[in-house]
Amino acid sequence: MMYLVVHVRNPTVIGIGGFGNVFKYEWRDSELTVALKCLKVNTSIDVNIIKGFINELKLLRRVSKHPNVILFYGVTKDSNGYYNMVLQYADNKTLRDYLMTNFTKLEWADKLCIAKEIAHGLLFLHDNNIIHSDLHSKNILIHQRQPKITDFGLSRQKNEITSNSNLHGIQAYVEPQCLVNDKYRRNMKSDVYSFGVILWEISSRRPSFPSFESVLSLAVYISKGNREDPSNNMALDNIDTASSHNQ
Repeated sequence: MMYLVVHVRNPTVIGIGGFGNVFKYEWRDSELTVALKCLKVNTSIDVNIIKGFINELKLLRRVSKHPNVILFYGVTKDSNGYYNMVLQYADNKTLRDYLMTNFTKLEWADKLCIAKEIAHGLLFLHDNNIIHSDLHSKNILIHQRQPKITDFGLSRQKNEITSNSNLHGIQAYVEPQCLVNDKYRRNMKSDVYSFGVILWEISSRRPSFPSFESVLSLAVYISKGNREDPSNNMALDNIDTASSHNQ
């Protein structure tokens, strides 16, 4: 593990996660803007949160050199004794934010390029026997128009045994088998299902099933085989034209 001495300035909170806050900082020594993911260790913290943080560190060390995976610089310890992951800062926020802000400016060729690069990143994870297990549009960041897969807290090695993993994640992106069978172990096909939902979102601009306020009712609805209707933006001639430009 690479431990860093980081002198930072101008902190800004950019997110709140299960581990703690995520801050945007200017790294004075290198003139980089970085994201610090903070683990606040105290007596009340859930041991699974610590395990998830450590798990993410281990996996990021292995995969962060791929252009479609968030770059991991190392670990630092701040003056309060909290450990922080030092990560690449994505200037266009999450894929969901990016689509909401830029959708009308994106040609089909742009959307197809985003989808293809996410697929490249996911294939790289699977080639390294890593199952992400929580893939959705908020766990894909956009930096200089390039998608970066992030948030590996629930990820695992292909043969690693996990418990209760099916209870986590955003339901609309979760493989239906996980919703109807609490003993079902997520696998690479689960990631592919999540990727399919992301493709729908890229084509339509909005998240899948936004009208469901209850997680339980959405889980029941999906487990019965219900799916989103194709978006009006999904004209096949548009997709064929875009595909020809991306070959």
